[in-house]
Amino acid sequence: MRMKALIAYLAALVFCFAWCLQVQAAPALAQFDEDVARCRRLIRDYCAIVQEITKQPELDQPRQQHALELLGSASREWQQIKARYAADPPAEYARDPQFKARLKDIDNALDDMERNLAQGQARRSFQACGFGCGLFVKMHQENGLAYALDKLFALRQTAKTAESVMKTAGIAGVREWMPALMQQRDEVLLAPAPWPEGDERSQAYRDAVLELSRAIDDLALAASDGDADQVSAGLQALVARVNKPYTLAL
Repeated sequence: MRMKALIAYLAALVFCFAWCLQVQAAPALAQFDEDVARCRRLIRDYCAIVQEITKQPELDQPRQQHALELLGSASREWQQIKARYAADPPAEYARDPQFKARLKDIDNALDDMERNLAQGQARRSFQACGFGCGLFVKMHQENGLAYALDKLFALRQTAKTAESVMKTAGIAGVREWMPALMQQRDEVLLAPAPWPEGDERSQAYRDAVLELSRAIDDLALAASDGDADQVSAGLQALVARVNKPYTLAL
């Protein structure tokens, strides 16, 4: 009887030890986020270049080549992320049956960006970039993770839409978009800061967000007053104002 009890006890210890090793082996979310951020910084730099290329009448081949090099680096980073995490995600993603597929979807988006740009289709490459960045946001949101960067991404998309609406429907059309802009601004303010207090980037980020918030308040007041010139100027500057904290958050 004692021998059976000892065997059962030892078996339990082995099970607990194995379980503890499994828990400890799960990669940390912070490390995953940093690995993803490193890739996204390369995508951001490529995106800024390709956006400028789309505004030019002819393809700027030197800048095209630079953007392709950035995409190549981003793709290599992403291959490492897939190899490291696809079968062993952080605990926060462990219940997501689509996690591995999400990593592959982002991989495909990178392929689309690179292929289109290599073919001289800068606009299509830029559109693929917007889709790919949206996949990062969706991956976070559908796993219950709230990041300031994602809130800023959504705000920037709405700001771009409002700027286009101003050109097509005027100030009356922009008024319809102001509640969304203000709500998304509030979501940015409420999101956890991307950097801990004391980090030199933290204060710069807070200052940029407060500057953005004031700009949206001024825009709302101008829209309420019917000041089309001020609304137009405010919308033209808004995306750049969003990009400042967005860059700091990444």
